[in-house]
Amino acid sequence: MEMRARESVYMSEDLTRAIAPYAAALHDAFLHSHCSACFRKLPPQPPCAVSCMTCCSVRYCSSDCSSLDRQVHSSSGECCFFADHIRRASPSFLAEGTSDLRAALRLLYLLEMRGLVSSDSVNQATRIGGLSASGIGEAMGEGGEIAERILEGSMLMSSARKMRTQTSVVSANGLTVETVALWAVMINSVAVQISEGRNLGIAIYGPGFSWFNHSCSPNASYRFVLAPCNEDYVSDKSEYSAVPASKEVAVDEWHTWQFEDDSTHALGKYGPRVVVRCTKPINKGDEVCITYIDLLQTREARHSDLWSNYKFICSCKRCTSSPESYVDLLLNELEFTRGCCFVSSNRGFE
Repeated sequence: MEMRARESVYMSEDLTRAIAPYAAALHDAFLHSHCSACFRKLPPQPPCAVSCMTCCSVRYCSSDCSSLDRQVHSSSGECCFFADHIRRASPSFLAEGTSDLRAALRLLYLLEMRGLVSSDSVNQATRIGGLSASGIGEAMGEGGEIAERILEGSMLMSSARKMRTQTSVVSANGLTVETVALWAVMINSVAVQISEGRNLGIAIYGPGFSWFNHSCSPNASYRFVLAPCNEDYVSDKSEYSAVPASKEVAVDEWHTWQFEDDSTHALGKYGPRVVVRCTKPINKGDEVCITYIDLLQTREARHSDLWSNYKFICSCKRCTSSPESYVDLLLNELEFTRGCCFVSSNRGFE
């Protein structure tokens, strides 16, 4: 999957409208300080904020956010998870946080309501609701911490969902719909950072954003905005300047998944939205790429990050250039200098 420029664009032009998420979840540390629907910081008097009366684990900045998000929170199984199933989670699971699991519950609820989850999609285990789920078989087969987290998390999800009278779908290879959804969240979600400069939570966006590929020398970037306040960004774009280019999925099928602008859905109206903007001029037909990781790292460190988080190795121009680019040579030198300083400082204690 990839996104290409529909037309030639100049530097700093927006390529997309403000795209609303399929699902979003605050990190555990911000559940009591920020609104679970819109991610805004709660007023100075937290007791005045509206909270979920069943589990008291999510809070809202207003009655509007509460009324629009309550159905997703309760029917997805997230409410049951907070009220009961979180006690069953292992200490190591809770130490890493539960935002990915809660986002997966919300994602499944939305996709099921849209009729975008079927036994076929789980059997293939490569795509769910337009989101990539490839590599789940290899990740589970390798074992280790990632496989353990997926297994425990999917079991907690399944148990919480069954309390809401929702049945699970099991594929021919033994994978459940919860397993596939959790994996899709892990490899498609992005960290949400607003003006505070902190990582507030995660969000999962549809193909309008998730199909942008990674490059260590990207020509586009993205930023988050909150809706629907007037002071936030409002796009006047009538259509996207970046469109899908895929041999695997027809463009008309891509449009089936394009419901980010449906304001009748709670998170679609209030969730943290993302806008993609080009950082250099792009010609018509050129692929548009963003970065998934911190680029101020050596090539080896970048590849390690990409493999551990997304199960691929980058082969962009920067990564394959020989000799290495000037920036990477400097980063290697800095890494070497740090290593020498670390050894010298340790010898001081001998």
